Order: sequence, then C-alpha cells, then structure tokens
Amino acid sequence: MKEMTVQEKQVEYKINLKEHLQELAINPDDSLDSGWNKITGAIQKTAEETFGKASKKQPNDWFYKECQEATEVKNKAYVNVQQRSCTRASTGKYREVQRKEKQVHKTRQNVVSVADPMRNVS
Repeated sequence: MKEMTVQEKQVEYKINLKEHLQELAINPDDSLDSGWNKITGAIQKTAEETFGKASKKQPNDWFYKECQEATEVKNKAYVNVQQRSCTRASTGKYREVQRKEKQVHKTRQNVVSVADPMRNVS
C-alpha cells in the first residue's frame, strides 16, 4: 500500500470531517457546551481516523540511578551558588559538577545505544 501525500491526507480529512459534522444532530435548544463538545468530538474522531493516534514519548531507559544522583549533586551545587554570594569558588565547583553530570549522561546514553544499535537515541 502506497503512502499518501500530505495533500491527499488533507482532502481525506476534509471529506471525513464534513461527513461527521453532517451526522451530528445539533439542536438550537442545546446548550453551547453541548454543541461545542459534539463538534470537538467530531474533529478529534476524524483526525484520529485519518492520521492515526499519536504515540506517547517513550521514557529514557538510559537514565539510571547514577544519572539521577549526578543531577541531584549538580542541583545542590546550583542552589549553593544562588543562595550564597556568587563566588569564584562556588561557581567553579558548580561548573565542575555540571561537566561531570553531562559526562555521566553521555556515558549512559552511549552504553544503551551500543547495546541496542537499532534504537534511535535522541
């Protein structure tokens, strides 16, 4: 089955939406909310039928306990910089901890991507 172009999808969506809106029975006596809910339901139903349901973003399985610990240490160093006077020593320590955190994250990402080469890590 060939992939539909964007224009073909748009045409299909317009046709399906027109059909769904014509099927609705909106009475003038209905409340505004009732009419609005019927229209939004028809739009959502048409979009889902035409384009499919969007998949939820998968959690980062490379983010392990060591990553979380590195992030917590970095956040504490950041709070230390913000709460106290911003000295060279505290700023330098924060930057050093920040570099270490990034290194831990990159290392974990690389381990996961090497273990599963078909996985697209972004």
